[in-house]
Amino acid sequence: MLCEKCQKNQATVHMQQFVNGAKSEIHLCQACSLSLAEMPVSFEHLFQGVLDSLLSMTADAKTSKKASMPALKCEACGMTYEQFKACGKLGCEACYRTFSNELETLLKNVQGGSVRHEGKFPKRSGVALRQKREVDRLRVLLKKAVDDENFEEAAQLRDRIKVMEVSAV
Repeated sequence: MLCEKCQKNQATVHMQQFVNGAKSEIHLCQACSLSLAEMPVSFEHLFQGVLDSLLSMTADAKTSKKASMPALKCEACGMTYEQFKACGKLGCEACYRTFSNELETLLKNVQGGSVRHEGKFPKRSGVALRQKREVDRLRVLLKKAVDDENFEEAAQLRDRIKVMEVSAV
């Protein structure tokens, strides 16, 4: 297969890109791929594209709400939510409180439904870490069940924790 850029050399580099669910492929020779690699890639530009798409998803879901609501504006620095959407950066610490509802929706979209970052685990060696995290989560539920005096649920949670701890050893 010939290089799609120079049409002279054999293509040795094959790149795939997915944009809005559409897959595109390009096949290049070593020289042409190096010339592409020298082009400056701005992380901020890439991040802004991701942020724009996430913000537009939340904006589409709230279009009827926004029409009736006045624009949110931070009391401390004067930044509006529209300005935040444009630059992707908050103006001050008060912006977090002012835009808390919008930021929570944005974080839920990014984190897959949760505002708490869970992180990733290696597939092979992450089993122990996943199990530890699950035991920690069950302990929180156990404490809540005891505080609520729901002793049947607490006993079940205690038993699950013991089984998981024994299997981890």
